[in-house]
Amino acid sequence: MFLIMFAGTTAGILTIFVTASASLPLALIAGPLVGSSTGFCAALFLAWHRGSEWRSDDDLDQQTDAMVGALRSLAERRRVVDGALTIRTTKPSQAA
Repeated sequence: MFLIMFAGTTAGILTIFVTASASLPLALIAGPLVGSSTGFCAALFLAWHRGSEWRSDDDLDQQTDAMVGALRSLAERRRVVDGALTIRTTKPSQAA
């Protein structure tokens, strides 16, 4: 994401500075167009470069299920530890 923003912003500003000496209206029109085009090209480059590294929805669902399972096991351990602490802190003389 930062590559896309950096490429688009840099290209737009450089275009404005280069074309401003020729014509200010041209610079104000060309800057955003060149910046947007460069950002689009950067996005296409990232998509092409990553290619097969992007995961499908099934992979993401499996990762989400694994994370939810890990969180549930942590929560269950917390309940066991909290219950054990409350049992251990009561003294036999205070129980009655």
